[in-house]
Amino acid sequence: MNAQKQIPWPRDGKSLTYGDLTFGYAAPVENLETESVLPFSIIALHQNSFTADAALGSRKEQRVSVQAGDFSYIPKGVWQSTRAKKSGGYLYLVFDDTLRKSCEEQLGISEPLFDPIDFHPKLERSPQYSALINDFLGSDGLGGRMRSEALASLLVCEILHFRGAEHENVRIGLGKSKIARITEYIDEHTEEQLSLATLAQIAGVSVFHFARMFKIDTGMTPHKFVLQHRVNKAREMLEKGDKAVAEIAYDVGFSSQSHMISSFKRYVGTSPGRYRKIIKH
Repeated sequence: MNAQKQIPWPRDGKSLTYGDLTFGYAAPVENLETESVLPFSIIALHQNSFTADAALGSRKEQRVSVQAGDFSYIPKGVWQSTRAKKSGGYLYLVFDDTLRKSCEEQLGISEPLFDPIDFHPKLERSPQYSALINDFLGSDGLGGRMRSEALASLLVCEILHFRGAEHENVRIGLGKSKIARITEYIDEHTEEQLSLATLAQIAGVSVFHFARMFKIDTGMTPHKFVLQHRVNKAREMLEKGDKAVAEIAYDVGFSSQSHMISSFKRYVGTSPGRYRKIIKH
């Protein structure tokens, strides 16, 4: 299969795409000013130092100094904005949920829906990954899809491992099958006021043990899991339809429109109305 340019962003520089994976280089930009909600996840390996005013998710805008060798990770569906007199060049990997879930399975971890990394930390092996991506781009994708998938898997697994979400075999969770049943139940009853007792009953454990075991498998409390699930369902409805925010809030189980708005801002970083305007622009 030949590489095809399928993703128009970033527009500057070279890129190669195989399926849901895109590797590329984005050149420095003068007077950069962006605001977006990306329809994919992206890892950027920064090649130059620069200073920017940036905000990500629910975090307030702050001045950040990016150094060569730092990286950024922006998950799919998270609001972000960046302003800089001149940005630095960066190598990047664009990927979707399939690769992330595969890497989570390899590492034995479960990633919360909206959990971007703090601004621009340094990855120990960033120079090696930059060299590998440069070589891949320089050879015009020599090695094709298999090489693309292998390199992407290495990089994404490294980032997920960097986040410190290691699996601990000494702890006992509910297991994948029970988590799947609970998730299915939550999805089918999103609009209802779910109880901890009901979820514990589905898992076949006591309420006392349920929350701890659930967090071992998912990395979050049942309450946070349900809340983020509702936010995610609301995101989908905002993207695909024209229902009023108040109706969506009711449909996905929030107690009120204001509760949905505050929860949406907390996990996505902007209001539902602003999100819809950006995503449909």
